[in-house]
Amino acid sequence: MIIEDALAVQKAGAFAVVLECVPSAVAKAVTELLKIPTIGIGAGPETDGQVLVFHDLLGMLQHPHHAQFVPKFCKRYADVGEQIRIGLENYRDDVESGRFSSEAYSPYKVSFLSLLTKDLPAQDVAWFLGSN
Repeated sequence: MIIEDALAVQKAGAFAVVLECVPSAVAKAVTELLKIPTIGIGAGPETDGQVLVFHDLLGMLQHPHHAQFVPKFCKRYADVGEQIRIGLENYRDDVESGRFSSEAYSPYKVSFLSLLTKDLPAQDVAWFLGSN
């Protein structure tokens, strides 16, 4: 059925076919029959190209249901999920405590503000600058 479907998709005008989680022998047969490229995700080495979800190969998923799950067809090249979680928690803590944002992270000079406010009435400029 997969072979017939792939041929039908090609006949309909597709520029490529993605083969996901199919046996390598099936992917090879489809690839040999089609005139358009095949892209494999968990379909073995015989497709014309390969793709993986970058969240899987970098170990980015930290949700309790996914943290320990790596698809069988995926090779994990890194484990950045824990660092992402720590970074997001640190950001949240800084925002909630008022450590971020500060003047150090607001490098814009008043001269730049004049460009933004040049067409505003005076009362709006005062409000914009917080001097109302």
